[in-house]
Amino acid sequence: MFVDRVVVGPYQTNCYVLGDEETQSCWIVDPGGEAKRIIGCIKNHAVNPVAVLLTHTHWDHVTALAAIKEAYPDIEILVGREDAEFLGKNAYQRFDETITDRRFLAVYKEDLQHLPSPTTLLDDGQVLDDCHMRVIHTPGHTRGGVCYYHETGEFLFSGDTLFCGGIGRTDLFGGCYSDIIQSCKSLFELPAETQVLPGHGPETTIAQEQANPCFA
Repeated sequence: MFVDRVVVGPYQTNCYVLGDEETQSCWIVDPGGEAKRIIGCIKNHAVNPVAVLLTHTHWDHVTALAAIKEAYPDIEILVGREDAEFLGKNAYQRFDETITDRRFLAVYKEDLQHLPSPTTLLDDGQVLDDCHMRVIHTPGHTRGGVCYYHETGEFLFSGDTLFCGGIGRTDLFGGCYSDIIQSCKSLFELPAETQVLPGHGPETTIAQEQANPCFA
């Protein structure tokens, strides 16, 4: 199994391609932009996309989603239940109502107007058998934010919940500081050596982030 990181878009979003050479399958985590580069990574590994795994539906994590769906029409789209309103036919309207970066909205209007609907709504504790990931509901950055934990590989896709040396913003629509602190503390129940692969910036570990004074 491999994990490749493709840093995309104006906010330098970490998109990850999780692949299984044995089954020649892969899963795309947070296609935030630059679809051609993401597709190029997939082709370089000669794997077939099974699903997009969204940690949340902020614009900088879904901008390439329409292009990915166009390139791979059968791909599934998985998202936390409470964040699903920002996908599908009413997605652009919701972004227009809630987005603070109006310049981003204007530049990426076409991409955000054609976001596909999700195929699966995720709940806390759900296990994705094909990619061996466990869903952890982590509200705080958004109401429906989720992380994906791979127990065997000992790594976590943490989205914008937990970063190296910090946490995600809570001043955007659906954000809540007390919720994100509680979500991070729930992640600290994972093994200390778990590798944390965040939505922006460098990787870290659970042990390293437990030492952050903001969680005292």
